[in-house]
Amino acid sequence: MVLLPEVVKKSGEAGPSPAARDGRQPSSGVSPADLFRRTADFDSFRRALRSLNGAFPFSSADMIELGKAYFERFPDREQDRNMEEVRLGYAVVRAAIIEKVVLDVDPSRRDCYRAIFGDSVRIGPEAEALLPSTSLEEVLADHDALAASLAALKAVIDEIPKGMIKERFIGGISYFFNILFAVKMSLGSRLPR
Repeated sequence: MVLLPEVVKKSGEAGPSPAARDGRQPSSGVSPADLFRRTADFDSFRRALRSLNGAFPFSSADMIELGKAYFERFPDREQDRNMEEVRLGYAVVRAAIIEKVVLDVDPSRRDCYRAIFGDSVRIGPEAEALLPSTSLEEVLADHDALAASLAALKAVIDEIPKGMIKERFIGGISYFFNILFAVKMSLGSRLPR
């Protein structure tokens, strides 16, 4: 378990999420960069981030700071690039994005979407598992809410100056648009014609 001391909030909430905009998720004051610097590995970071339930600042300045924290630990090199470290950079970005976008779906379905976004192999089974307890209309509404939240986060990412940090965020968020497309395709036979 990671203990998180109080941290003074340095930047504003990047409230692309309707949940953040309407005040349901006030910021904890702990940024993803703070967590990354304090945790020993990716799994610890992801668990600590998830424990905040999306209540962390995520403006473009916060994203830049997370990128800086990542590159402090894993400096990028032009030659002999460590591809595992590059993939880890995308995973760090995706972990933060997941926790922001799942705020836009019913809490009872958030873990399902975390699983779908976390492992593309689980798209079909998790999407099918939603349907016995949730209507197709609700799943499609979730899809639209997640897509809107991702689009809003993409607009925040677009504010980041060109460079390696922006590249990690663009690569990280692109993955989610592909996942949402695959979710909709997996439900294709159930969609009204």
